[in-house]
Amino acid sequence: MEKEGLLVPILIVLVILGIILVFVFSGDNTFKTGNVSFQYPSSWSQDHTVGEFNSTALYSEVTLTKDVAAGNTTQTAYIVLQMQKRTEGVLQLPSASALAGNTTNSSVSTVDVAGFKASQLANFGPNLSQKITIIKTQDFYYTIEYVTPTAALNETEDAYSTILQSLTII
Repeated sequence: MEKEGLLVPILIVLVILGIILVFVFSGDNTFKTGNVSFQYPSSWSQDHTVGEFNSTALYSEVTLTKDVAAGNTTQTAYIVLQMQKRTEGVLQLPSASALAGNTTNSSVSTVDVAGFKASQLANFGPNLSQKITIIKTQDFYYTIEYVTPTAALNETEDAYSTILQSLTII
């Protein structure tokens, strides 16, 4: 009878430990270097980092990757965040709508990211999808881009949204 009385509390403790482990191993990772921080799903890996993401850097980059099943093969999805010092002078680029207007299955929008207005361009193809968000601050351009097999578009878009929603630029 005493064994049966101990069984219920032991099961409760095991269930609580199991729930804690699920939260610990299914949570988001945090990237924080210099003036940039964001969260990304733990199913993604930080592939490499270049630069320090601080006010003296000319260029910084972090690349996140995830291997995904695409048909009978495994392909890699990429999310890249870049920071680049703005140059003096004016660079005349085609407008975002002109670029997207010349591409089928594309879109252009303006979004709020980290307290800044940002331009967002996207192109969705049968095998490959891509989206880039461009943020212009006083001294830097920040771009956050994904390139993914279309088969993994939903999970890549979820990770991308997590990054954009949690992005902090100091």
